[in-house]
Amino acid sequence: MLTTVVRKEHKNDWERRTALSPSDAADLVEKGFPISVESSGIRVFPDADYQSLNVPIVDSPLASEFVVGIKEPPVNSIQPNQVHLAFSHTFKGQAYNMGLLQKFIDQKATLIDYEPITDSQGKRLIAFGRFAGIAGAIDSLHIAGQKFQVREQKSALSQIKQTCQYHSIDEIKQHFQQIDLNSGEPVRVLIVGSGNVGQGSEEVCQWLGLPKIDIQRLHNQQTPEGSWYAVAKSGDLHQHKNGKAFSMSEFIEAGATTYESTFDRLLGQFDILLQTPYWTEKYPKHLTIERMREHLDKLPLVIADISCDINGSLECTTQLSDVGSPAYTFDVVSATSSEGVQAEGITVIAIDNLPCELSYDASIHFSKILKNYLHNLMSVDLSQPFESCGFSPEIMKAVIVYRGELTPNFTYLQKFLDKHATSQK
Repeated sequence: MLTTVVRKEHKNDWERRTALSPSDAADLVEKGFPISVESSGIRVFPDADYQSLNVPIVDSPLASEFVVGIKEPPVNSIQPNQVHLAFSHTFKGQAYNMGLLQKFIDQKATLIDYEPITDSQGKRLIAFGRFAGIAGAIDSLHIAGQKFQVREQKSALSQIKQTCQYHSIDEIKQHFQQIDLNSGEPVRVLIVGSGNVGQGSEEVCQWLGLPKIDIQRLHNQQTPEGSWYAVAKSGDLHQHKNGKAFSMSEFIEAGATTYESTFDRLLGQFDILLQTPYWTEKYPKHLTIERMREHLDKLPLVIADISCDINGSLECTTQLSDVGSPAYTFDVVSATSSEGVQAEGITVIAIDNLPCELSYDASIHFSKILKNYLHNLMSVDLSQPFESCGFSPEIMKAVIVYRGELTPNFTYLQKFLDKHATSQK
């Protein structure tokens, strides 16, 4: 078996998650898995929790054959022939991580990404989606409370704290039950997407006691009085360019070549937007600069772009934010962003590691799933060609680089690597 280390996270001081909890790591060690944990001063589980269960603590992951993390590893940490498992943020060709991808190739190393580990229906198998949705929704409600305050409007949302200020989901639920939504401005929330992330966001709305309305009421311009939330799926937000009925399979296949966004029809009826779906340039955009300028008086006050697509479906997402500085405000007319919550403009939250705000609950959940895949991951024979090294079918389709070469599913990334190389000259 590959000698394996659970590395500490490096993204920022807020990233306290771990891929394996002490109890799950101890269970694997007891069964003979050669697993250790890199020492960390900020991990939600301190070193002592692992040591008390006879899980070895090491100072560095450099000597291990297999490195298991959550967020992308530091570029300079990739060792020759090493295997890494992480959310690498590379398979969309993200420019900011092409240097990392090239490092795997240069070091003849192997990169496996959690996101493409899916079942036969395309459902992700190892994910934090629910927790991203929960944290994104809570943060958006918290920021909306601040937004109403700077606009000198009374809102019950001013009582809501940022997600990281709560100890657990149970504490959040208990606090939300004490909030009276009838005091102040109505809370009107639109959730885009009904996957794991969207469902997590919907849970938060339910904890707060928001009634759910049918999205068709917004399509019919029958905006309800008071507080509410609605969920919009792909078919609610796109139309066929030739007037045909919406087909999800066709939409996934054809994207913007066949479909266009009808998002503007819903504008002016909600104040908080929670954007949750997977998006690439293949699909239509919902809020372009032009569309926002056309509907200046109907734009939402707060947007949580949980999918964090810079200049993506929502062109007000101009940069990432972080837990310490969760929001910035986008001025539509000048197309510029300023830090913090401003009275005018769209205040945007675009934190790409939202689940770290729920480090304890999220780590426990993630660990229970991941440990079931580690036998396969640690048993591969790296001396064999990719097709016969022993990865399970689910894992095989998530291997981006194998021994320094892009695997067949990811050869399209070469054009992004070439572009990166050109930019470095």
